[in-house]
Amino acid sequence: MKHSSIYAALALLPSFSLYSQENSLEHLMSMSLEELSMLDVEMETASKAKQKLSDIPSSVYVLSNERIQRSGAKTIAEALVLVPGLKVTKFNETSWFVSTRGFHDGLYNKMLVMIDGRSLFSPVYGGTYWTDVDYILADIERIEILKGPGGTVWGGNAANGVVNIITKSSEDTQGTYVSAVASADDNYELSVRQGLKFNEHLFGRAFYKYKEEPSYKPNDTGNEIWKAQSAGMVFEPTNSDKNWSLRLGGEKSSYQTTSYTYYYDDQGWYDYSAKDFENESQSIYAQFNDHLDLNPESVLSYSIWGQYNDDNALDAPGSYSTVDFDSTLITQLSDSHQFTLGGGIRYMHLDFSSSQIDDIDFYNVDYYRRAYDIETANDFITNVFVQSQISWNERLSTVMGVKLEHFTQNSTTELSPQLRILYKLDEKHSLWSGVSRAVVAPSYMDSNSAYFQNSYYYDENQGYVDYIAYYGLNSELDNENVITTEIGYRFFNGERLEVDSTAFYSIHGNVRQHSLQSSNSQAPHVINGVLTDDYKARTYGVEVGATYKLTDNLTSYFSYSYLSVEGEHKGDDPESSPYSESTHDIDSEHLATVQILWNVFEGLQFDVLGKYMNVNYPDHYVTYTNETIDWQSYPHELSFDARLGWQKSSKAPLFEVVIENIGKKSGYQADYATYKEANQESVYVRISHEF
Repeated sequence: MKHSSIYAALALLPSFSLYSQENSLEHLMSMSLEELSMLDVEMETASKAKQKLSDIPSSVYVLSNERIQRSGAKTIAEALVLVPGLKVTKFNETSWFVSTRGFHDGLYNKMLVMIDGRSLFSPVYGGTYWTDVDYILADIERIEILKGPGGTVWGGNAANGVVNIITKSSEDTQGTYVSAVASADDNYELSVRQGLKFNEHLFGRAFYKYKEEPSYKPNDTGNEIWKAQSAGMVFEPTNSDKNWSLRLGGEKSSYQTTSYTYYYDDQGWYDYSAKDFENESQSIYAQFNDHLDLNPESVLSYSIWGQYNDDNALDAPGSYSTVDFDSTLITQLSDSHQFTLGGGIRYMHLDFSSSQIDDIDFYNVDYYRRAYDIETANDFITNVFVQSQISWNERLSTVMGVKLEHFTQNSTTELSPQLRILYKLDEKHSLWSGVSRAVVAPSYMDSNSAYFQNSYYYDENQGYVDYIAYYGLNSELDNENVITTEIGYRFFNGERLEVDSTAFYSIHGNVRQHSLQSSNSQAPHVINGVLTDDYKARTYGVEVGATYKLTDNLTSYFSYSYLSVEGEHKGDDPESSPYSESTHDIDSEHLATVQILWNVFEGLQFDVLGKYMNVNYPDHYVTYTNETIDWQSYPHELSFDARLGWQKSSKAPLFEVVIENIGKKSGYQADYATYKEANQESVYVRISHEF
């Protein structure tokens, strides 16, 4: 789904003057806990204005570049396991599922994901396709995470959270950076970044990244090899009075797989054929951001970006073009009152002509496929929001705001309000609370696409019976929404310990689910399912993050979250089934991580990451045929990763050895949405050099 047409720009690199930079390992080892603490770290994702974490009345978290690199992660999704309340599972070597506060699956649509403020939402997938979310990890400044509704500021899909990946400035990435990764599992990666200085007023950088790895382990049967490339350029002024940036880039990925066609007659399945299929996706993007100081009290920020995506995947074929304009005016009305006014418009053109429902022959059908009832669509999303932040005294502050958002896809207008309060008990302790509403943007995957897959079931009289499961579309769906109440507590002692905790309760409305139908079948071997919004869900839980500096050279980070989800069938739609209400249910889910960073001595690091997952589902559920099926729970999975990093001097290469899932020779399955062999023990080596 990503394509780059700018790789040739890398040929220009040698003609620009180069700047060497202090090596990243030496820099990371010199950072103090105070520099990484909530008292010193700022973020913009919560309100589009820079705020210290300690001043934000929301559940927020910042993942630093140091922790990302020292976690041993090779992907952005993998690094997010460090964030309290974010659930990250690995379906296979190239596919990651990331969610927060329930509804965990590969098409999770309740979290807005951005990179430098550019939305990675796909109207084709209805969420974020994490396989294509990639960047050179060394050039990521930080990842800002807002948990809970963020719709007042960010709009649709910020229902349960926002993830904003912030990359480093061009000035901070001068010089040359080269990194290579290799493993015994045929995983290879090459990253190159070149800092540029065009003149005294303009910095830039260009980068290229290549990845190659098998989609499944072990790779001794010649399974599909996934290849991905990404490249881009960034331009920024050196003058501190100018705050614009220009980003150009793209991605391309492909893998060859086997496509199966199944042949049916009225008696059922009788044969199949196989052929090679090249799955390709590509994208290009351009983004311009600017900040203008209108006067000492007012700042205008705006961005405009465009993106083109194309994908031929059988489960999400199509292409789409997006143009987005967003602006925010922040005015300091007084020393204690900040007022924010913002708005934007997004245009999308979608082309689904490559896969049409009318072209499907249910007697000669692919193993799986998604098809649409429209060929093209033109879609607009418009919004305006206001927000007022008042500091009543040194201890008490409030935030009130509302966003008005219109979706032309289903001609609906939604309000996303929030009310939040922060009270500082003293310099070390603070309490905050909030209530907010957010919505999920409508998706063409829900309203205009149907998905079908070959499957089978066991019948006592007939044995194994093959059939086609057909999941139909529904153009009459209301927008999903959530109302969340939160309360939080923060503690920081100024030296060694900080704690950030949140408790939440959410009510989700118009939750999607498929209900099977026994009629209106396209063929005798087709079982129909209809998508309805006749469900709601209640979720509640706790999220805790803590940092403890054991010694000057040894720091630990802890995260824990608890979650419970209870679905309910509303019964307003006669085509919906009460048997589907427990699909998202979780009796209890416990997630925890411990990351220990040890600077053994100058030039040597040893880090350990422990991960715990315990997911308990209801004992059973009842199918539409009144059959009782037992749920499988996944209790008490504990795994460890370790990293050893060595650098002889600040001008020498950095050598890293990472062992993932130590001792898990056959892997483990910690959740139904995982592939067991994807969690096997693996070892990889990374060599990087910055000069």
